[in-house]
Amino acid sequence: MKDSRQLNSLALQMRRVWGQDAYAPIDIFSIVSSLKNITVIKYPLSSSISGMTTKIDEDYIICINSHMSKGRQRFTLAHELYHVLFEDINGRIICGLDMSSNKSDSEKEADQFASYLLMPYDSLFQYNDNHCHWNLEGIIKAQQYFQISHQAILFRLLNEGMIDSLTYEKYKSIIKKLSRITTTDELSYLFKTQLALAKVLYYKYELASKTKKAQNRSPAPCCVELFF
Repeated sequence: MKDSRQLNSLALQMRRVWGQDAYAPIDIFSIVSSLKNITVIKYPLSSSISGMTTKIDEDYIICINSHMSKGRQRFTLAHELYHVLFEDINGRIICGLDMSSNKSDSEKEADQFASYLLMPYDSLFQYNDNHCHWNLEGIIKAQQYFQISHQAILFRLLNEGMIDSLTYEKYKSIIKKLSRITTTDELSYLFKTQLALAKVLYYKYELASKTKKAQNRSPAPCCVELFF
C-alpha cells in the first residue's frame, strides 16, 4: 500500500499536469470535464454508495451520487479519479460512503489521494498556521475554503493530529444533528452551528464588499455555496 508521502506526491503531480498550483482550491469537475475518455454522471444512487466507476473499452464512466452534498461529490470525484489514473480497472468499482479503516487498501489509497488532491499537505498546514482555532466555526471555514464535506475535513484533521479524537467525535455528527432535532441539547448545538455558519458567511460577504469598494463597485448580494 502506498504511504501518505507517495499519495501526496501523486496528487501534486496531477495538479501540475492540470496547470494548478499546490495551494489553492481547485474546480475538480471543470478539470475532469476537459479530460479525454472520462464521462461524469450525477445520479441518485443508494444512500450507502458515494460513487462508482465503469470501464468500457478505453473509456471511463464515473457516476456520482447526486443525493450527496456538494463537498462530498467533489471528494467522490477525486476518489474515483485515483482508480482511473493509477489502477487497472476491470469492469466496475463501487465505492461506499464510509471513511473508516475497514476498507481495502485500494479504497484507503483513493480516499487519501482525494484528500491530498483537494487539500495538499503544505496547503493544509499553511492554512492551519493562519487559522489555528479548530473549533466549530474554524472547521466550517476550512471546509468552505477547501470546498469539501464536513466528514472529509474532520477525518483529515484527525489524521494530521490537528484535532483529537474527542473533537472528532463531537463534530462528526453535525449533519445528523441538523436534520434530527429532538432534545434541548440538540437545539443548543443547532444554534451554535448556525451561529458559526452565519459568522463564516458574514466574513465572506465583508471580504467581497471590501474588494468591490476598492474597485469602486457596489457590493453584490451575498451568495455562498455550502459544501456540507
